[in-house]
Amino acid sequence: MKITGKNEKLNPLLGLYIAAGLLIAAIPVRLYQLLTIIEHDTGFYKAVDRSVYVMYALAAVAVIASYTVATLAKNIPASKSPYRKNKFLAATSILLGVGIVLDVVSAASTFIIKARSFTAAGISFLGTADQGQIPVLFEAVLGIFAAIYLLVFGISYIDGRTTYSQYRFLGITPFFWAIARLVTRLISKISYVNVSDLMLELFGIAFMMIFFMSFARISSGLSNKKAMRSVFSSGAVAAFLLGTANIPRLLLYVSGNSGKITVGYSLSLCDLAFVFFAASYIINAYKCAKENDSQELIEEAETAVESDMETDDNFLSE
Repeated sequence: MKITGKNEKLNPLLGLYIAAGLLIAAIPVRLYQLLTIIEHDTGFYKAVDRSVYVMYALAAVAVIASYTVATLAKNIPASKSPYRKNKFLAATSILLGVGIVLDVVSAASTFIIKARSFTAAGISFLGTADQGQIPVLFEAVLGIFAAIYLLVFGISYIDGRTTYSQYRFLGITPFFWAIARLVTRLISKISYVNVSDLMLELFGIAFMMIFFMSFARISSGLSNKKAMRSVFSSGAVAAFLLGTANIPRLLLYVSGNSGKITVGYSLSLCDLAFVFFAASYIINAYKCAKENDSQELIEEAETAVESDMETDDNFLSE
């Protein structure tokens, strides 16, 4: 039995709201873990206490709730770009573009440092493929194009134009950039389960990748009917996971406890910016769809009134 889009009363934003509430609950749990049970040098759990299971439970609820709401809700916006001025969405998009630029700088620096060490050891460039250099290079190169697209996307929402829809090639680059980031983390030769930061980032980037795949389809006008449902579900989950990983790091920086942040897992501006970008994109899509529906109802009512008036005039003239 088909259940997709059957519930008319279910607010499509409920999944995002639940994920936001769970994120607020997860931040203090994550801070506790960083301050007490996580090894600073390795990121491994020194001890597994109740907070670990609480974190798993919060993540599971975020996934289930977001996908359930996106599946059942009938009033999910159509899979097309909402064109209107939105300065907040523009700001989050530009911030995400800047964050990706910083990620490009980090990836390029990592590539150059490792390349020099391999060269000193007599290893050729082709021989570094199994050392994880290729994905890092792709992450840096694709990040440049992804940043350009998101900057164009943000500017488009400042003036209310549709400029970004013309760049279909650039539109897919955030998706490939996310893939490259995911691969660079997957090739880390350590335990994914025991290294808590890595696990959060892996799943967060995976859902970010799903979001950007549907985002590219919608922005380019080549989307299917389910693309916006995927945006609503994967965007909420990715925002929860990446927010859980990075907001506690930000709080530790601000409070002067940056020494408690795991080595190699520093604050990621692009991941933090994505949290706000995904939320603002989803909310904007929903509000724009509601406004369009309201406008269509008004136009239909006006057309009906005009039609009745014409009928009355014809009747009187006869």
